[in-house]
Amino acid sequence: MWILKIKVMHKDCPIVPLCKKFNVTTYAFPAGASGGIFKKNGKNYLTAFHFISGEEKNKKLFFENLKKDKRIEKLEIQGNRFSYLLNLTKKEEQVQLYYDSQLIFLKPVINSSEGFEYWEVGSWSREALTDFMNKVKKHMDYFELLKLGKSEFSDLYFPMILPKLSEKQKKAIELANKRGYYFYPRKVELKDLAKEMGISIPTFQEHIRKAEIKLLPFIIEQSL
Repeated sequence: MWILKIKVMHKDCPIVPLCKKFNVTTYAFPAGASGGIFKKNGKNYLTAFHFISGEEKNKKLFFENLKKDKRIEKLEIQGNRFSYLLNLTKKEEQVQLYYDSQLIFLKPVINSSEGFEYWEVGSWSREALTDFMNKVKKHMDYFELLKLGKSEFSDLYFPMILPKLSEKQKKAIELANKRGYYFYPRKVELKDLAKEMGISIPTFQEHIRKAEIKLLPFIIEQSL
């Protein structure tokens, strides 16, 4: 299979400027074969699903400002996940506008805190990817080709259903990961994480162990 990886930026994106402003990253997932674009009453609409990563205060500011965007007709937020319905003007240039049925969504789109989008798509046809690339390139404020070539099947992204964590388990393991608890050597101790979360060390340890027990089988299976 052929794959294309590009780095782009377009100023009319509702997400990336906020990612840069508030130092967060979002991961966008597909919303249908058309990339989430559909027409209704002569207008183009975009549906997108995202996962957001960053400091809690920054994520809060991100959502507060996203709600102010008048182009967004519907917005649903659930923890670190959110989805929206965007009313596109005739002048807007979203990458999804140039998606077609020959393209395959390989990995989540990364909307980085640096102010760029990273797209990775595939196709059995090199020409389909080249055509997509050329169309996108004409309408972006910044475009960079990162890769165009064949890829091993093992390199492709496969979404999977992860076990549901409680809010406290999710908060504990996110904090541990963010502060470097899983680094070697560790950058933080359990007592420091427990203090930051405002709970006892045994309670924090219980939350993190339960989260690890739920997640570990899925992580191992995915890596095999």
